[in-house]
Amino acid sequence: MSSFDKSERRIKNSDNNISINIKEHIKNGHHRAKYTFTDDPVLKSTDIIDLNIEKYNGIDHIKALDAYLEEMNLGKVEFTVFKCKSKSNIPAHYANIKLGNVSLASSFPEKYSLPEVAEQVAARNALVVLKKTHSYKNIPFTKDISIVAERLEKELKKNYAGLFCDKVENIYKEVYSEQLPSNWLVLLGQLTTNIVIEDLPNQNKSILYYDASPADKKKHTDLLDTSVTESYENLPIMNFVDKTERSVTVSSIDSNNTFWVLFVHDSINDDYDTLFKLMNLPSESKNFVQMYKIDISDVYAVQIQDEWYRFQVMKIEDDSVTGIFIDLGIEWSVTKSNVMFLPQKFLKVSSQVSSQNNIAIKCALTSLSFAPYFQVANTLFHKMLFGKEFTLVPDNIECDIPLVTLYDGKCNMNDAIRKAIIEKTNFNKIHEKCERASLTYVADGYVYLHPPNETLTIMESILDSISATQPLDKLYSKNSISPHKLYLVKCPDLNLWSRAIIHDFIFTDQKFKVYFIDYGNYGFIDQDKFIDLQSFDLFLSSIGPQALKVSFHLFPPENLIDQSRSRALYEMITEKSLDVFVVSTNSDGIQVVEIFDADDKNPNRLSFNTQLYQSV
Repeated sequence: MSSFDKSERRIKNSDNNISINIKEHIKNGHHRAKYTFTDDPVLKSTDIIDLNIEKYNGIDHIKALDAYLEEMNLGKVEFTVFKCKSKSNIPAHYANIKLGNVSLASSFPEKYSLPEVAEQVAARNALVVLKKTHSYKNIPFTKDISIVAERLEKELKKNYAGLFCDKVENIYKEVYSEQLPSNWLVLLGQLTTNIVIEDLPNQNKSILYYDASPADKKKHTDLLDTSVTESYENLPIMNFVDKTERSVTVSSIDSNNTFWVLFVHDSINDDYDTLFKLMNLPSESKNFVQMYKIDISDVYAVQIQDEWYRFQVMKIEDDSVTGIFIDLGIEWSVTKSNVMFLPQKFLKVSSQVSSQNNIAIKCALTSLSFAPYFQVANTLFHKMLFGKEFTLVPDNIECDIPLVTLYDGKCNMNDAIRKAIIEKTNFNKIHEKCERASLTYVADGYVYLHPPNETLTIMESILDSISATQPLDKLYSKNSISPHKLYLVKCPDLNLWSRAIIHDFIFTDQKFKVYFIDYGNYGFIDQDKFIDLQSFDLFLSSIGPQALKVSFHLFPPENLIDQSRSRALYEMITEKSLDVFVVSTNSDGIQVVEIFDADDKNPNRLSFNTQLYQSV
């Protein structure tokens, strides 16, 4: 496996944390300004915070909780406080309490400025849960499990959508004034009844519901086993277990700009229709009960236009749940109340289907792992890929999200998209004028400008987030350093991982002089601390320099090289938005520009060129 393949695989397999950090950095970061991530970046989207509570009504709920735990001989609880930020960038906290290995209660979604207040709120909530659970301490147990089964069948008939096991226990106490045996769920599973027990491993609980008559149950089981499962066993391989080329249609591009493709094969659609019809039988869909705890990446049932589909959760924000209809490849958002439990039998399909058990396959484009973070990519992806048919070649099927190359005839679409993004992010010249650019550097009589887009911020965010999750110094090149290559090095002045080229091979304390192509400055780097950027990531190595070298009108380089003038210019225009107009191009092909303050709305505004000229 090449170093490039290893790098891309490593990046994709750790993409979750990297992705969160990059998005937060892009949202909050600026050039050279390092953004410090909180312990729980997912929670920054909410702003429910009480800044005024110093004490929780003067009641020590933690002390009351400890006393109750001791009285009931329940053991000790463990508090965990999480830090986050509100939208107004104010530090906030929420607390969680565990009893043993089970989460007992939390102060979430409310967040508080003081961690001790969050703990008090969580303790109050925990007391409510415990007192409700243990208030039946002296109620006798039902010893005969057959009586339990008979009673539960009666209660479950009243609740055709099913009941969670803890709810079953409460109803049983209220209706029959007795408690269920401690191992009632195990004993019940050993009996032949019309009660179906579905385990929810991620939630550490089970759900019970009353199923149809034995004859109807057998009919539906046969339909599931023969019409769906056996048909799936004869489907073409859909989980990229080999690198066979396949014809696909790009059915969806989700908010993370990963792709969902459908195989161009009629029998697949026929078999999905069978599964779809089974899910929508009233005797089956009645078991789709509302979920009170929803986990990211789990698959649930969601109804749209009166029809049920399998839905994998991607993101949860307040009451909104965003996910993918995994058999359609369509991204969708619903409220939590519309996310329903999906029985395991609808996920038990042949291993020939993808690891997500879906008809639509999620994948990413090889060599373009970081492309989706660039704003121009979203438009290009939809314009060049969505709804179109391609030949798909799997390149890496060992990643969590398979890496593939798409071809339109002989055209490599990965290369075409990469070139289109690079063309739109290029800053190698100004076409007549450039609005809202920014200054990066003044040196050697020239001015270096940044473009008015987020390309550099995004690259900084990507490299910063990668370096936070893996040691980049292990990737230092063992090959000879070449003047024709682009390298990734740690810039000592900026304390950033930056792109650079070799400027001079003359040794100075065993260091090479390099030019940082995105900032316009020079530095000296140890000869053994260079990372070959093309081997690390082809896309990042292809993006053009983000520092444009221009000549300042009225001040030829030989005049602006004066230190006092260059310092005066730097202080005059740094941290300002700049409108840049091309005056001419000199004999070296370098554009000569006149620069104005973009925020100065005076129609008679003076350029910085004129202001500096008048001052000297």
